[in-house]
Amino acid sequence: MPPLLLRVQVFFWAATPTRANGLLGDDDEEVRAIKARTGDIGPLLLSAEGLAGLVRAGELTAGEVDALLGSGLPPSQYAYVLLEWVGQYALGATQSGALRGGAGLEENLLRQLTGLRAEYFNIGDFAAGRMPLAYVQLVQVLVDSLVVLAPFALYPELGSLTVPATGLLTLFFKGLLELSKSFLDPFGNEGYPGQNIRVDVLVSELNFGAASRWVQAGAMLPGDKDDRQS
Repeated sequence: MPPLLLRVQVFFWAATPTRANGLLGDDDEEVRAIKARTGDIGPLLLSAEGLAGLVRAGELTAGEVDALLGSGLPPSQYAYVLLEWVGQYALGATQSGALRGGAGLEENLLRQLTGLRAEYFNIGDFAAGRMPLAYVQLVQVLVDSLVVLAPFALYPELGSLTVPATGLLTLFFKGLLELSKSFLDPFGNEGYPGQNIRVDVLVSELNFGAASRWVQAGAMLPGDKDDRQS
């Protein structure tokens, strides 16, 4: 179940338009060459050819791919299909005794899975329900006007110090404006790649942590290892 849960977030970000597209950045030459031939890598991963490649890499089973393709759902919904499977596997494990816990275990599992699904929905809602573009244009005009008029306003008071003072004001307000544009376009889809969320880094770090710290650590439980040796 843990590897399947990892595939959930990979599939979600592959279906979500981002500058990193859920996989690698555009700075990689191989990625740019692939995108020039086939388009975005995320939709390619969720295609039949991409799913077949995941089977060859051992990330999915052939039965899981057949079930995804046979579901009749668009590729953007594959992440939620996998999340549904994780819930069914978890509930089956509690009923068979493979996963044991108290009376609230099943309720807590369902709460966490539904919470994860809600957060996935919120990401799309937050990206779509941002401030109107007119506000951004207004702030752009205000900052440009401030930078242009700053030397004339500062010279009577500062004299020759107007030059460094204007430079500092320009650096501060222009940098703050670029940062605000990155907040408006956090995934870099609309031409503001300066300070974007690097989805490829988030996914790789999450996969590394889950695979190394949790899966491997649980597999090497000292009590079980001592019992096997005895």
